[in-house]
Amino acid sequence: MPETLTEADLLDRARAIMPVVAERAQECIELRRLPPQTEKEFHQAGFYKCLQPKRYGGFEFDYGIHTELGMEVGKGCASSGWNLSIMACHSWIMGMFPTEAQDEVWGDTPDATISSSFLMLGPPKVEREGDGFRLNARFGFSSGSDYCQAAIVQVPMDIGNGVEPCFVALPRDDYEVIDTWFANGLAGTGSNDLLIEDAFVPAHRILPVFQTRGGPTPGSTANDSHIYRIPMYAAFAFNLIGPAIGAAKGALGSVADGLAERATLTGANLAQLQSAQIRIADATARLESAWATLLPLREEINRDARNGVVPDIQRRVHYRLMVAYVGRLCVEAVEQLFPLMGGRGLAKGNPVERAWRDVHAIVQHIGLTWDVHAGAYGTVRLGGDCPDPKV
Repeated sequence: MPETLTEADLLDRARAIMPVVAERAQECIELRRLPPQTEKEFHQAGFYKCLQPKRYGGFEFDYGIHTELGMEVGKGCASSGWNLSIMACHSWIMGMFPTEAQDEVWGDTPDATISSSFLMLGPPKVEREGDGFRLNARFGFSSGSDYCQAAIVQVPMDIGNGVEPCFVALPRDDYEVIDTWFANGLAGTGSNDLLIEDAFVPAHRILPVFQTRGGPTPGSTANDSHIYRIPMYAAFAFNLIGPAIGAAKGALGSVADGLAERATLTGANLAQLQSAQIRIADATARLESAWATLLPLREEINRDARNGVVPDIQRRVHYRLMVAYVGRLCVEAVEQLFPLMGGRGLAKGNPVERAWRDVHAIVQHIGLTWDVHAGAYGTVRLGGDCPDPKV
């Protein structure tokens, strides 16, 4: 029988494992992927099942639980929190695929995990073959791919209505993981390239992106949870932002806890300097505001999907705008904190320095890029068309 857990149970487990992954953070960076023991413990904790369909032993919790799990774990190691949140969200996307594709991933291996990449490195070669396609392509930034048994990539394909973006599910035998991840931020995520050579993609492994814009999906006929009817790209940034908040909160804790024991060159206690006190207060206010911004959005997204309401384009770009703004708040928080470290903050392995790099890396993702989402929101708000039709 599948384990019976609540969201609160998973969050308790995330808080309990956070100090452990914090101790492994440097190992994670040196390996350039999660340590095997961390990956094993994430499976044992049930983190990757939080959005997986119940038909395969998943929990089908409300959308956004993975955001909070990523935040809690990210306080100790942003790379670990990132992989937790990202891998969990792929089960959500797979739950929208035709059931035959889901069965191929989870039917015999219900604990299988899925990586993804939506970034093609050069034009793909897509040829029609029978009821499917022959695919050759290379993709970048596939976090956690070393440990996964399948992948989802986004490919432009003509399945009968002209060329359109499509999600394609691939079993592990259909692609090669190329070890390319050498990065200064999120250094332990193993976000390697995927090389696909002469892979046959049957029709049931193809999910047109425009079928994931809210409302019924091919997978929601079998998975009746509302989460498989949430507009995928409109809500996508929730998959990314959790570890940014977590890393910034972890940095805040490290700095605040250490100030009382530190003095300036003149002997003044740093904790008694008003400038330091103001920086701590500023970072705290930004991070509390960041989390408070996400909560009502998460509630609205789940409530609308549960009630069969598909949000209009104004609300969709609003979700993306506000989550991108939360990313800005996280960056501003670590920028307030970093000067308090002095020269110590430059040391390799310093947790605040690592958090600074990781937060900046997270908000570089296109799903959190402020200029992109602010521009899209402003365009729609002023009567124009959304520049991204996938939303």
